[in-house]
This record gives sequence, structure tokens and C-alpha cells, in this order.
Amino acid sequence: MPSRRAYLATLAAAGLAGCVDDTPGTDSESPTATTAPGTPSASGVTVEAAAVQYSYRHIENVDWNGIQPADGQFVFVTIDAGPADTPPLPDAFSLVADGEQYQPVELAHDMPVDLDVPGERYSDTDHRGWLVFETPAELDAAPTLRLDGEAGSWEWDLPTERATAAPPEWEFSVDVPATVAPESTFDITITAENVGDGPGTFRGAVNFSYPMYMPRGFAIPLEGGASGADFVEAEVGDADSGKEIDYGVRTPVETRTVTVTVEGQTATATDAD
Repeated sequence: MPSRRAYLATLAAAGLAGCVDDTPGTDSESPTATTAPGTPSASGVTVEAAAVQYSYRHIENVDWNGIQPADGQFVFVTIDAGPADTPPLPDAFSLVADGEQYQPVELAHDMPVDLDVPGERYSDTDHRGWLVFETPAELDAAPTLRLDGEAGSWEWDLPTERATAAPPEWEFSVDVPATVAPESTFDITITAENVGDGPGTFRGAVNFSYPMYMPRGFAIPLEGGASGADFVEAEVGDADSGKEIDYGVRTPVETRTVTVTVEGQTATATDAD
């Protein structure tokens, strides 16, 4: 089955734009932009892709990654308004869901690095990019994107079926060897279980302090009730015998530290909160 990322990439290539109307909740019957009778055209505005995420990985500093979970869910929408005669400002867009309108939000931590939509942030000056909306974790109906302008209002259906599913819930573990041989590589194994009823992706980062400060991300897509694992490779290089090396594991659930000791003294791996 194609991944969600591949599915969204296909939509982006097709230049997805939904049915346009001047009232919320209009269903789209065609992927081609159309205009309801008597409604001015939203010329040059295209919805390229959309995705639901329950968390995102972000650059906390040049050497470190963090994880930001949503209170409910994030709905990301990539828009291209560059060809428009007068590109709309970000606050002209809203997300319509279950009779409510949600305005674009500023991310608690900017510089995300693993979004399921293309582009950078849509802004007053950059008119191709994503907007993000935060909604309750489970909606009754799929949301639509709304544009309100001086000439009228338009809406696009979004490929965000996940928005109406129950949210995921996570349990996880981190496993490393107690000791490793000098000049060797090994795997840090992250095992996640989705104990919720809906699908989601368990996103996280392993932050290294040796041989240099750097982050490595991981993502484990899981249906409700499923479990899976991802692996982050580490190497001890020219570490001295007996050296203890810490790895910080950031997830939407919590942060843990695991420690590996280069062979030369007795030690055990730790998995501490």
C-alpha cells in the first residue's frame, strides 16, 4: 500500500484544488478548480497538498532536535498563491470543521524538519507554502480550507481523512547494548506500540553527544493496535575503552536517556526517564 507521503506527493504533482463556493462545507466532485455560479474566481490560488499530524520534529538548536505534540491534531495545508493577481495574506485563510472556523496558528517551535507536506511556511511575502491549523483530535467531518477575500469566499476539500479518525496513543521502549566493542557500530532500537484506535506516526529524535553533537530522526507509522520498530545507527569510533556515551531520545510521550559503555569496564545499559 503506498505511503501517505507518496500519496501526498502525487496530489502535489497533480496540483489538487477543490470545488470553490461561497459557503462553508461545499463538497468537491472534481480535482479541477471550479467556481459556483455568480461567485468570482479565486484566480491563481491552488491547494497542493494537505496532511494531518499529531506531532512534528523540529530543530531545537543547531545540534539538537525536539518533538512538539499537538493538543489535538495539526492540519497542514500547502497553498500556491504566487500566480494570483493579489496573493491573499495568511489570515485570509481558515479551516472549516464541524461548524467552526480555525485560523492559522504559529507553531510553538518553528523550523519543523519532517512535515508530510511540501514547502516552507506561507507568509505575507512567500506565497507558496504551508499553513497549519490546530483542531480537536477527532472531527465528525473532514475539514475544508476557506479563503475569504474582498471579491468573495471560496472553499477547497482536503485529502485529510485521518482528521475524522480516533487519535493514536503511544507506548515505547528504547534498547541498546550494555557494552560495545571499540571501533564498532551498533543500533539504537526504538519500539513503539499504538495503543489507540486510530492511525498515526510515532516521530522522534535521537540526540548524539559523541562523536559530535547531532540529531537523527525516526518515524514509525502505525495503525491502531499495531507495533513496530525503527533503528538509529551509532558508532563509537575512536572512543577510549571504558567511555560512557549518552544518547537522548525525544518522543511525543517523554524524553529518555540511554547509555552505552565502550568495552573495558563492566556496565549496564540504562533506560531512565
